[in-house]
Amino acid sequence: MKSLSWVVVLGCVAAFISCQSSIREVATPAPTEANARVSGKPLPVLKRGYGVYMTHCSECHEHRLPDTVTFSEWQGHIDTMADLAGLSKEEEEDLQHYLGELSDR
Repeated sequence: MKSLSWVVVLGCVAAFISCQSSIREVATPAPTEANARVSGKPLPVLKRGYGVYMTHCSECHEHRLPDTVTFSEWQGHIDTMADLAGLSKEEEEDLQHYLGELSDR
């Protein structure tokens, strides 16, 4: 009986691992010097926006890559959520700069 239990447990673990390997983990892109040149925004501003996105937005929401949403859609989300997330005006602006550069315009 014990050996049958171990077989079931190992089968469940193997099934779980195989399902997990099919899920692709995609990292949210950190801003680069190239992004800063293209956007005309200083790299530290884009990095602060990235930090706001990773800290505040992903705290409650499913992870979404910036380029999967248009910038106008991001602006709507930011307008709606900034107060609820307790963002300062500077954090809100930094977030807009980051998403503006990395979104699907």
